[in-house]
Amino acid sequence: MKARAATVAVLVGVLLVISLDGPLANTSRAEDLPPPKLFVTIWATTVGGNQVFEKDTITITQIPTVVNVTVMNVDPIAGMQHTFTIRSTAASPPDPYLVDTGFLDPGQEKSVEFTVVAADRLLVGTRNETAELLGPSIKFVCLPHEHNAVPMVGTIVIGTAAQPTAEPEKGVFLRAYWIGVLGMLGTLLLVGISYFVIKSSSTHFRDHHEHIRRGLP
Repeated sequence: MKARAATVAVLVGVLLVISLDGPLANTSRAEDLPPPKLFVTIWATTVGGNQVFEKDTITITQIPTVVNVTVMNVDPIAGMQHTFTIRSTAASPPDPYLVDTGFLDPGQEKSVEFTVVAADRLLVGTRNETAELLGPSIKFVCLPHEHNAVPMVGTIVIGTAAQPTAEPEKGVFLRAYWIGVLGMLGTLLLVGISYFVIKSSSTHFRDHHEHIRRGLP
């Protein structure tokens, strides 16, 4: 009986620690987690006589996000070259291009990776610079066909989920309230179990029962 009660007490204690540590750990360490990564494949091609990106909009739902873009030149026209390029707006950049695949011939592909840290700013290696915009969105282009009658351009759009609202803050406070309530209930439960474990293993308690069995006071 004593061993069973002790085991129950240990299990309850472990479950309590896990239940409290999980939400608290998620809350306190959220800022330490790496940003999510988005993998995107874009085809550079010619459709109806116009050079286009097939998938000309990349939508991310939070900032920062690491974006990994694989650009494939699938153009049916022999010798038609394409690039995936994002310009920097820095006054005197060492390289005018923050992101650039270079010229890709038909059948070639290349992957580039960058981190969107703001609606107009990219982190690429050691460079943290503003990027050329198209409206409110970051602009990417194909350099050989940027100025065609139908320009070969695309955008990186920040989704609405990236905008902060008051609702998540309320959720944090509500969660903290329930964590506190569960913590108090768990503490009371552990105190009660510990009391019965100590009482059942007490020599005085066993001796008292032996006295009663023998008809002694």
